[in-house]
Amino acid sequence: MKKKHIILILVSAVILILIALAVLFAVRKNKEEKAAIQAMYIPYGEDSYIMASDESGVFTVHFPEDIYDINGKKITQDQLVKGNILKIYGNGIMLESYPGQYPGVTKIKVVEQGSPSDADRYQDIIDMIYQEPDPAEPPSLDVNYRTDLAVVTAITTRGGFRWEYQDKDGAAQSVVADAPSMLANSDLADISLTDPTDLTLLFTKKPDEVTVIRYTSDHYKDQAYIESNPQGEHVEVSAVEDGSYLISQAEAGYIYVVRAVWGSSEVEFGFMTK
Repeated sequence: MKKKHIILILVSAVILILIALAVLFAVRKNKEEKAAIQAMYIPYGEDSYIMASDESGVFTVHFPEDIYDINGKKITQDQLVKGNILKIYGNGIMLESYPGQYPGVTKIKVVEQGSPSDADRYQDIIDMIYQEPDPAEPPSLDVNYRTDLAVVTAITTRGGFRWEYQDKDGAAQSVVADAPSMLANSDLADISLTDPTDLTLLFTKKPDEVTVIRYTSDHYKDQAYIESNPQGEHVEVSAVEDGSYLISQAEAGYIYVVRAVWGSSEVEFGFMTK
C-alpha cells in the first residue's frame, strides 16, 4: 500500500511538472508572437531591400538561418518574393538609423504570399533612400558584432584594389589603386573587443570569394617586419545564407586583412582589433 502511495505521488509530480512546462512554453510562445513584427519584403536595386511595417516603419534585418515559407518549409533569403508578408521574430532591439536596422532577428516566416504590386505604395520611400551605385566605385565593407550593451556596426579601411566594370556605354573599364600595407596604414580602422567575438562581414556587393589573414598588432607600423613580407595567419571565414561572411571568435590584438574577389576584380580591406 505504501509503495502504491509513493508511485501515485511520483506520477502526480511528473504530471505537475509537465503541466508547468506546457504553461511555460505557452507563455514564451505567446510572448514571442506578441514581440514579432509583421512586415512586407520589398527588394530593390541589385542586392538591396527594405522591410515595411505599419507599426515599425522601414528597416533592414540580419537574415537568420531559420526562414520558412508559407507552408513551413525552410527557404533562403533569395527565395523571398517582392510583396511577401513576413512575421519577423527576434529580440526587438531596433537600431536607430534610417532605414532602421534589426540585427537580432532569430526567425522569419512568410505568412502571406502578397503581390509585387502591393509594394508600389512604398515606391516613394525607395526613391528617397536608393541611389544608383556608381559602377566605377569598388564595394565597401562593414563589420557587425555584438557587445554586452549593443549591436555594433563598424567601418573598415579599404586598401588597394583592382576594379573592373562597364561604363554607361557598355565599354570595359579598369581602375587600379595602390595603397600601403594594412600593417603600415595610418588610417586603419579599429574595433574594440573585450572577449572572443563573432564578426559578420557585410559587403555592399556580395563577393564571389573571401579570404582573411591576420597579424599580431604589435607589428603595426613595424617597418622591418613589413619589409620581410610576412605571410600572417590564415583565418577561417564562412559564407552565410544572407550573403554575408562570418569570422568566428575573433580576438583582440590583431590586424585582420580581408581580401574579396568579384570575378577578375579584387579589393583589400583591413581593421585592427583592440
